[in-house]
Amino acid sequence: MHRQRKGIGKALLLYLEAVCPTEKLFVSTNLSNKQMQRLCRRLGYMPSGMIDNLDPGDPEAFSCKKPQRS
Repeated sequence: MHRQRKGIGKALLLYLEAVCPTEKLFVSTNLSNKQMQRLCRRLGYMPSGMIDNLDPGDPEAFSCKKPQRS
């Protein structure tokens, strides 16, 4: 699968952090999406758990971060 790697995912997460009205921001991705998991780790998100059976054979991995306030 071809990946563009233009920074769009990072830009979206940083935007969401900037406008997040709550103390914690949760994001999720399929366990098979290693690129998104790496991005979350690089941006300081911590693993928060998984949910099975959303996509058969591919659990949903959740991560959490406390956004920095300006």
